Amino acid sequence: MAKRISTEATPENIAIVLDMLAGVPDQLAELREHLRPEKLEQPIAEGERSPRRVLAHILNCEARASDAIYSALLLRAPLVPRIHPERDWGKLLRYEQFNYDDLLDYLRFRRQVLIGTLQGLSEKRWARDIRQAGKQRRETVYLLARGTALHETEHIQDIKRKLALSPD
Repeated sequence: MAKRISTEATPENIAIVLDMLAGVPDQLAELREHLRPEKLEQPIAEGERSPRRVLAHILNCEARASDAIYSALLLRAPLVPRIHPERDWGKLLRYEQFNYDDLLDYLRFRRQVLIGTLQGLSEKRWARDIRQAGKQRRETVYLLARGTALHETEHIQDIKRKLALSPD
């Protein structure tokens, strides 16, 4: 399981989240180095996604979270439409059709943009929030970034565990 990070947006917790987000592309590249090309296409376990499909899933979720973060930073409590990362976004963009290396390059670029946006935000900007259609609770920039970092790390640890690679 991914390490726990408090929901409180302290400077220390923000630094942990930024480090986790920044490290994900390198961890996925390391996975790539440990797997033969055919292993990238095979399900990790019966009924599960392949490493390439996990990366496509990560990109779908990352895109929705990043869009919400950018909206929170640009608008006052924007209403973010209810678009499911897999069923809606993924079905439209079909990242799973691309190869692992291209998806990884795309994630690296997107991550540089996100980290560049988040670095140096004031405490007030980290607290900016969104409203999500159909939900009462508002999500702050910090909670969205934290959720993304934990989600991605959980997937990477799961792959390592199931493929008997040494977890971090």
